[in-house]
Amino acid sequence: VALTMKGAAVASARVVLGHVAPTPWRAVQAEKVLAGKGLTAAVIEKAAEAAVADATPLSGNGYKVQLARVAVKRALEAARGKA
Repeated sequence: VALTMKGAAVASARVVLGHVAPTPWRAVQAEKVLAGKGLTAAVIEKAAEAAVADATPLSGNGYKVQLARVAVKRALEAARGKA
């Protein structure tokens, strides 16, 4: 997760997940959720859900969707602490 902040709001965001697809996967929907908003708990939760909304897990690796959602949430919470 990479964020550019303008005051308390997210000016731009990049959310990219590794190890969930053959190549790094950019979570554009999560970026859209974050754009122009503050890093509130509700926004972070919505962005984490959006990051995996289009995920199509293969048999035996569905757990990666949950791991990715939690990883995005934790990264955004860490970023909120530094903003």
